[in-house]
Formats: sequence, C-alpha cells, structure tokens
Amino acid sequence: MPALFLLSTALLPGQSTSGITGIVSDPASARLEGAIITARNEATGVTQGTVTRAGGEFAIAPLPPGNYELTAEAPGFQRYARKGVVLETGRVIRLDFSLTVGQVTETLEVTAQAPLLESESATVGQFIENKTVSGMPINGRRVGDLLKLMGNAVYVTGDVIRPRVTVAGSRGDQQQWLLDGVNSSNVALEIPQALFNPPVESVQEVRILQNNYSAEFGNSSGGVVSITTRSGTNEFHGSAYEFFRNDALDARNFFAARKAPLRYNIFGFTAGGPVVKNKTFFFTSNEWQKQRVGVPRLYTVPTAAQRTGDFSQSFTAAGAPVTIYDPATTRQDPANPARTIRDPFPGNVIPTGRFDPVARQFLSYYPDPNRAASNLAGANNFGRNGSTNLNLTTWTTKVDHALTDSQRLSFRLVLHDFPTDTTPTFDNPAADPAGVVTDRRAYSFLVNHVSNFGSRLVNDLRFNYQPRRFRNDTLSIDGDWPNQLGLRGVSGSAFPQVTAAGFVNLGAGNQQRIQTPIRDTHIVNVASLLLKSHSLKFGGEGRFGQNVDDLNSLASGSIGFGPQTTALPATGGGGNAIASLLLGTALSGRILDTDIIDRRSSYYALFVQDDWKVTPNFTLNLGLRWEAHTPRVDANDRQNSFDLSAINPVSGTPGVVTFAGQDGLGSRVYRGDYNNFAPRIGIAWRPFQKRNLLVRTGYGVYFGPPIPGSNTASAGYETSGDFASPDNGATPAFLVRNGFPATNPLIRDSRFGAVVPGQPVRFAPTFIGQDRNLGYSQQWNFSLQQEFRGNVIAELAYLGNVGHKLPAPDTNINQVRPELLGPGNAQLRRPFPQFGNVTLLTPMWGNSSYHGLNLKVEKRFSNGLNFLTNYTWSKFIDDVASSFEVGAVPSGYQDFYNRGADRSLAGNDVRHRLAASSVYELPWGRGRKFLREGALSTFLGGWNLGGILIAQAGSPYGLVTQNNTSNAFAPGPQRVHLLSNPALPASERTTGRYFNTSAVAAPAPFTFGGSSRAILTGPGLFNLDVSLLKNFRFRETGNVQFRAEATNLTNRANFDEPGRALGSPAFGVISQALPARILQLGLKIDRKSV
Repeated sequence: MPALFLLSTALLPGQSTSGITGIVSDPASARLEGAIITARNEATGVTQGTVTRAGGEFAIAPLPPGNYELTAEAPGFQRYARKGVVLETGRVIRLDFSLTVGQVTETLEVTAQAPLLESESATVGQFIENKTVSGMPINGRRVGDLLKLMGNAVYVTGDVIRPRVTVAGSRGDQQQWLLDGVNSSNVALEIPQALFNPPVESVQEVRILQNNYSAEFGNSSGGVVSITTRSGTNEFHGSAYEFFRNDALDARNFFAARKAPLRYNIFGFTAGGPVVKNKTFFFTSNEWQKQRVGVPRLYTVPTAAQRTGDFSQSFTAAGAPVTIYDPATTRQDPANPARTIRDPFPGNVIPTGRFDPVARQFLSYYPDPNRAASNLAGANNFGRNGSTNLNLTTWTTKVDHALTDSQRLSFRLVLHDFPTDTTPTFDNPAADPAGVVTDRRAYSFLVNHVSNFGSRLVNDLRFNYQPRRFRNDTLSIDGDWPNQLGLRGVSGSAFPQVTAAGFVNLGAGNQQRIQTPIRDTHIVNVASLLLKSHSLKFGGEGRFGQNVDDLNSLASGSIGFGPQTTALPATGGGGNAIASLLLGTALSGRILDTDIIDRRSSYYALFVQDDWKVTPNFTLNLGLRWEAHTPRVDANDRQNSFDLSAINPVSGTPGVVTFAGQDGLGSRVYRGDYNNFAPRIGIAWRPFQKRNLLVRTGYGVYFGPPIPGSNTASAGYETSGDFASPDNGATPAFLVRNGFPATNPLIRDSRFGAVVPGQPVRFAPTFIGQDRNLGYSQQWNFSLQQEFRGNVIAELAYLGNVGHKLPAPDTNINQVRPELLGPGNAQLRRPFPQFGNVTLLTPMWGNSSYHGLNLKVEKRFSNGLNFLTNYTWSKFIDDVASSFEVGAVPSGYQDFYNRGADRSLAGNDVRHRLAASSVYELPWGRGRKFLREGALSTFLGGWNLGGILIAQAGSPYGLVTQNNTSNAFAPGPQRVHLLSNPALPASERTTGRYFNTSAVAAPAPFTFGGSSRAILTGPGLFNLDVSLLKNFRFRETGNVQFRAEATNLTNRANFDEPGRALGSPAFGVISQALPARILQLGLKIDRKSV
C-alpha cells in the first residue's frame, strides 16, 4: 500500500490553489499554437507561464489565490495584457481571448472583470471573499462563523475553535476541513471536526464545497471547508488591533435575573512583506483572546420539603400529585404473581431514619432554590450566572519562496493554545457539574513544494505535521471526595457523578482525561497534466494518526437515580428520583479508569479527475476516487472485541469478550473496508454563446470518515464496572450505603466479565463491529446560473443527497426481544444475560435523504458593495441522530429490533432558511465617489456598513418518558403515546407551556411508545448582526479603523426547545435562550510601505 501510494502521487493542482484556462485565437477565430502565456501575481510579482497547444488551449495551475495580470505574446500579434484577474481559492476560471495583428512591442490592455460563472465545473459551493471576511460583524472574530452565510446549510453549534455546520443534507460529523490545502481535522481517532478556526486577520478567503465536488476531495460526505491563510507581498504591511466587549454594553439574557458578567478582549498584530522582492515573502499573525463570558444557568434542585423526605407537595407538570412508594415493601402481587407491588409511604413522607447516610451527604451539596419555579413540578427553581473563562493564543506564520521560475516553496506554522475553565454556580465548586478545567494545544506545520515540468505538467506536494494535546480535569480532582462522602468501592479522588432524573447533576461526568501526544501526519501529492482539451489531475494522499489516551473519566464512579425505585413497578406510576436518592436505591452505576491507550490509524486515497472541454461551451467533469481507512490498532494490543456466537464458559450462553493478540485475534479487532470507489460526473453547459446563462448538473458518490467512538473498547486494561437494576427498578442496582459492588477482575480469557445468569451483572462490554464499512452518500444537483451587469450572479439550484451506512449512536444490542417483554427479572431474558449492556460502538446503520432548493443572488465586491442572499427550502429525513443537531430528536433506538420505526424528520431539518449579508462602503470621502476632498470628507467619509441576517424555521423534536417502563434495556429512550395533537396555536405558547403536555401519555408498561422520533417543531430563529466601521486615513499609507458591532441587534429572545421528558419537572418548559444583544467595539491600525 505505501509503495503504491508513493508511486501514484508523483503527479496533481493543490486543494487551496487556483488556475486559469482558456483558448487563444486570431482575429479570424483560428486557434493559435505556440503563444506564450504568463500569469503575474500583482502583489508579489511572481510569474508562472505556459505555451498554447495545437488547439490554442492553455492552462496555468496551480496558482495561489490573488489578483493577477495575464499576458499573451505571439509573433505578428500585439501583446495582450489583462489586469485585475481575480483567482479564488480552489477555482479554475476560463478566459478565452483573441490576439490582434500588430507588432509585439504594441500592447492591447484589457480591464474587463473575470467571469463569475462556474463554467468549468458542476460543483455547488460558496466562496467567501476577503472583503466579506474583514468587513462582517463576526462574533469571536473567527472565520468559521461565516459558514452560516451559505445556502443549503444549517449552522448547528460550536465553540471558538470548532464550528459545526450541516451542509446540504449531510451530517455535521462528516465534513472535511482543509487549511492551506491540508487536513485540519482529526484523522481517525475522534469525532471528525475542525481543529483550527483561524482568526479573521490571518485569512485570505474561504471556499465551501457543498455538492458534486471533484475526485480530488474525499474523506467527506458532508462538504469541504477550504480556508486559505494570507501570504506576504512586495509591500511591507502591518496592523495592530483590539476588540472589546463588556457586560455594561450588552443586554440581559431572557432567563437571567441580571446580566451575566463579561470581560472580553481580542488583540493582536499582523506583519508581512518581502524578504527578497519578487522572490521571498513572509506573513505573520499573532492574536490573543481573553474572555470571561457569563453563562446564565437554570437548574431544577430539590425543594426544602423534599430534602426532609416530604413529597406531599410534589406534583407533575400537569399538576397531578406524585406518589412515593416504599421499595422495602416490594412483593409479588397476589392477584398476579408475575407482577410486583409496593405500598406508598404514609402521607407521602419518607422517615428520616430511612435516609441512606451516603446519599444524605450527596443531598447536602445541592444548592437551595432561589427563584420561583416555572411550573407545578418545580422546574427551574434555581438560577445563577456562571462563566466560561478562556485564554486563547493563535499564532500563524507563513513564508513563500520562488526557488526558480518553475518552482515554489512555502512553509506555514499555526499554533492554537486554548485553555478554558468555568466559574461554578454551586456553593461548593467540587459538586458543580460544569466545574471543569480544559487545556488544549494544537500545532500545524506545513511544507508545500510546487514544480512545473514544461508547459503541461505541474506537481504539487504538501506535507503537514499536526501534533496536539488535550487535558480535562474536574475542579474536584485530587480532593479525596469518595472518602469524604463515605462512598466505598472506588479508587478515584474526584467528586463522583450523581444523576437524579429531572434534576441537575452533581459532579462532572468526565472527571479526568489526558490525551498526549496526539499526532496527525498528512502527505498529499497532486499533479496536473494538460492533454489537448483534457485537464487531468491525478494523485493521492496518506494520513497517519496516533492518539495516546489516559482516560479516568469515572474513576470516582457515577451513580444514577430514577423514579423507578420509588414508583409502582406494576404500572410505572409515581416515584421521584430525589426520593430514590434519599433511600440510596441506585438504578445504575458505573466505574471507568483505563490504562494508557496508544491508538494508531491510517487513511489512504488515490484519484483521477478529467475536466474535458468537449466544446468551447460544454465541459464534462469525470472523476474516480478510491479511499480506505485502516482498522485502528493499539501499540500494546490494548483492545477488545466481542464474539456474538461463542459460548461463554461461565454462563453457558452466547457471548464472549475477546482480546487483541490473543486466541487467534490479531492486532486489528475488526476488518478493514477497502472496496470504496467513488465515481463523480458533472456537466457545465452554456447553451447560448452570447448570453451569460450556465446550466450545470452532476452526480457523485462520497465516503465519509469513520467515527470509531471513544477509547472504551479496552476491556481487560481498565478498572471498570457497570451495574444496573435487573428489573427496571423493582430491585435496585445496589444500595449506596454499601458502596459500589466489586469491579471486574482483570483476567483476560473467555470468562472475562461474565457472571452466572441470575447473579448481579458487573460488566458491560463495548466493541467495534467486525464488518465496519465506510458510510457514504450519493449526491446530485441541477442548477441554473445567470450573470448580470454589475458583477451580480443569480443561481437556482436543486440539491439531492441520499446517505447509507451512516454512523449511528453507540447502540446496546443486549436488549430483551419485544415478544419477551414483561414484569420481573428482565436481565435473565437478555440475549447475553451474563453481561449488562453490550454496546456496539457507532454502528454504520444510518440512512438519510435530503432535497433542497436554493435561490442565491450574489454580488462580488465592486463599486463599494457586495451582497450575498441565500433562501433555502428543504426537507431532511433520517433514521439515526447525528453527533451535532440543531433540533432535539431522541438519540438511540427505542427498539433495537425495529430500527426502521426510527425514520422521521431529522434533527437538522430546517424547512425554510434565509441568510443575507452585505458589506457597503458609503460613497463619501477620500477614494470614493463623492466628497473626495475637504473638511467634510474627514467627517462624512470612510464609513462602511456590514450586516448578517439569519431567519429560519424551527427544527423538529420528539417527546420521551422519564421513566422507561418497557423493561427492555433498550438502547434509546421510550417515546410517548399521542392522545391528540400536542402542538399549541402560536398564540397559546409560553415558555412555561410550549406544547400541550396533556396530549401525550406514557405507554403501557412493557411496551414501546407509538409516536415518531420527531413530532413537534421548536422555536424558529431570527438574528440580525450589524457592523459600522469608520476609517481615518493618515499620510498616504496609514489607516485607523474604528468598529462598532452588534450581535442580535434587535435583542430578540431566540429560544431553545422545551423540556421533552414526560415526568420531568421541566416537561414542556423552555429554560434556555440564545445570547441577547452583544455590542463589540474595536480599533485597528494599518500601515504599509512600498
């Protein structure tokens, strides 16, 4: 494989570069052979040339993005010169022209703009030019925020480094992020996501490929985001800037009693210029962000009465009283011995003598209520402003050098140092679930070498080394908390995680994780070969990843309490998680403390792409890509698998944990998928020579990256234990006063983790399926483009996307079959009764379909104005939830044996979406149309406006039960039954009752809910961001720019989805909203010298 890879990659233009192609003719329209064509970068003076072939064709690629002068010379003809040719990232433009008879010493200068029509490709995408990048109001000053401008897309979420977006029916975890043409995502060992989201000041431009991109691009079924960093030029140029925010300038969040504290500063500088004119250039950008961002938190905490055991005033969201049953009275029902019954506590009060002493300690760490509840169930009775604190350093340095007229060499370094921590909202920070400290650092070292071999062959070689580290610690680490609380059976030092259904958690769920080193290496080699009317590209790439992980996420344990252990088992009615906590009757528990895991994985790809100019107005794009991910291995064979059919010697039933490097199992615990061929075809046709109308259509197959899950498939190399009630709460998993049960002994053979059926289980295996195919999508499009005067283009595009074998959430396959559901000990009816949950990591079972119609009107920057408007009408359906969704569709199968019942509207289905943006230079002042001189020019001149408007419909969500009464150990939550339509008229919706909570009911015990995954639509979104800029010129080369920017200018409350768990105090209640209006002030100084 490596030899084949190196041989085939001797030849392809780079993924962040551009090119010019065309045909040269004489005045009689005869094709000219032998004309010398030269492209000169106007900023650097670097030239690259070629000679026209027999048919007059020429192509110059790869070229860095920028402004170029194109010249043509031939004996007997005037010299042709065309200035201001704009090349965008990843785009080849076509320029056909004819030479005029005359002397070579004569020059014909042309100033016409380059065409906007994408006449050489059927790719649907979006280009974001530098004027947009620098002039828009961007919260956080990171270019990833601009992804929301494109059509056929939904911006999901993300932080300052990792923006997340779903593109044209794809999944947010299936994208490819490129920085200067090389991978800037995780290679294979984590969820694929951006590792670098560069600051605005370091970015030249951005291109997003949405549908039918060429075979040059792969490892993505969800679009490609290509970011190009800035380079130095023949002019020395520098800038310094500061952006400032403070809560004094902001509005109060809808759910906050007072404005959250905010201290926010972004400052930095850039510098660039020549080292040797026309030959060597440098650019550097350094930026620091210091943030303390207030976060209003609304929680549900136990009431004063509940803390004393008094539940006489505890109600459901609908106002019905909640009965608390005594688990000590659990017995067979004389009328039906298959069922169990319980007696309620007299007066619905638990005697204090029954309190579990350890659980009572837990209870003391809940904060007291400090606000009126949102409903009768007591939802959202505690609120306080916390904060997220960030100290981010970003450093980008780039050096470009022209070795000769035919060779270029570039070096680029990026550093992201990204530590964060949180300010707790709990009185004791150790118990705060949000109390974590995170340290991230990532580097990217790029070397790029471009060689021209004559006029037909160009080679582009890129090497990128990307090391990084990650560390996450809860604030309570090293506090010896289990001993302080009296909790036995765990070895960790952090505060244990305590979850009580319907109430805020205690303790963090990730107590400690240390990943270092993490290393990704990317080698990509691309060649361009010109053969008459064919522009060929071919080559390949290799990506090699390593992840060393020390995962102690639950070394102090996690204990789950639910209403089941204080409910009536026969009906599932009544019960309260805090009542169960007071009694110490755990519904579940888990311990996880792994050894150091050293995982490795690789990715290989080969491709060929032919862009065939069949006629001057008809281009055919043909491509084929092969790609494969090797199965991940551990350097010390610390991996496990699971044999579904082998008979376990302990239980005598199927199911045995197997180990890498033992008993015939190799280091690779699952089989690789090497049969991944992805054809691509596209057509670009101009039916009328003299009218700027373009018809495009295309189809392609795209394989996405694998998502192999976390490093939890390491049984035998971890201290672990998984404990669960065998009968959905009729019997507790364990009593907290007794501590955790004994964990699994580390004996790595066929007996590992198993118990004799009927004994309490203590281990829940996780594994990767033996046949792990890559997920893929089939994508197609049909579009019409029309170019108008004034640098305006309109496009109407239909995009289709059907996905198969998509990654599903981790799935428990040890579910009781539906025909065996009933009361009693369900553990004995599981397929593998010797184990708890048997979890298949990210099985490739998902399917999706998307159809979208997008209308785009765009004006590239000219005469002081640009704008971009996208309106999308679409429908998105899938049968598994993805990692990142804007909606709240339940994740995980309700019934593993009926996965088809999970087909519904996707969580990222947004039926209508409008994204509009513009940058406008007001026409007064120096260098503009009016008032170019004089005193008024100083005051009225130099003003710029920028704006972004996003308006979109709500996204789907579903309703589930808090108390799952199926007794099935199903992978996902139990959905509700519909009694009537739960949607309320818009005039009746409130934050305390967003839908009709009386229109749904819990399913009968031992059954599944009959509703779909998505039955309601959440609140929509309307957001307007505006920037106002004032430029003050000084001397001839300096400028001072003052900026005022507003995010959510209208201060609209954009609400999150309401509570969706029937039986939870927050059922039907909206508790969160997106940020209120934010104002940002900035000052930037620019200076350049020739």
